[in-house]
Amino acid sequence: MKVGLVLGGGGARGLAHIGVLRALEEREIEVVAISGCSMGAIVGAFYAAGKTSAEMQDMVARLPYYKLLHLGEFGGLLGGKGIEDFLTLHLPTTFEELTIPLSMTTVDVQEGKLLVLRSGQLVPAIRASSALPGILSPVRYEGRYLVDGGLLNNLPVDVIHTMTLAPVIAVDVAAPHNRHLPFESKTTHMFDQLGALLQGKVNPFENVFSRGLTVELFMKAFDVPQRLLTEMRLSMNPPEVLIRPDLDNQFGIEDFRRAAEAISQGYQAAKQALAAWQSMSTQ
Repeated sequence: MKVGLVLGGGGARGLAHIGVLRALEEREIEVVAISGCSMGAIVGAFYAAGKTSAEMQDMVARLPYYKLLHLGEFGGLLGGKGIEDFLTLHLPTTFEELTIPLSMTTVDVQEGKLLVLRSGQLVPAIRASSALPGILSPVRYEGRYLVDGGLLNNLPVDVIHTMTLAPVIAVDVAAPHNRHLPFESKTTHMFDQLGALLQGKVNPFENVFSRGLTVELFMKAFDVPQRLLTEMRLSMNPPEVLIRPDLDNQFGIEDFRRAAEAISQGYQAAKQALAAWQSMSTQ
């Protein structure tokens, strides 16, 4: 069986995609096209380059977490040169060299428009698709300044429909809309800064954590609008199979030390969803 695969963004939660890929491999389901965002773009790129789920799981186990969690001079999560070097070492230079067609979403911050990248330089495109404003500086790519596509399209099912007529499997790893985080005295300040960022009053190249904010508090401000946008897009472009791994509400985008748990939950969720789908298909 051939399918198109959609891998959503979610930071460390997106490592669940590796478990989903393992379940697809076990059922000998061939992925003929991939669309992704942020961590989904990263995992999708490795799979499109020919890496198996087992190889990716081994890479994750050997990665130094301090590089993934660094919030220093390069601006934050997945922003250090060490990570860029890692991607460059293990991935082809261009989209055209991948064995499976790949697309990823990003946003042009100057025009405020969603862009879909599917050709040209691969690693800069991945960095752009993962560059959450305030956490990572925008990435200059072919004359544009680009940021995380999750701001407008975190689960690009509509994109995969332009790439293949095969049935679509989508994997949503974003935090649940009811995620609870303890509010602190900095919370009001966070929303003030987020509003200023979206209104163009704050430099998008600035790291908001220099202002004393935390990753989790900053991300909470994006959860509700991102979830609403995702649900709206899913209603217009529903996939044949929607997989939502059972990751608890406190599993944050920076929780890379819980990688094994994320992969396991992705695998279990995919096994159940695929079994149900294939059972219905044979009736």
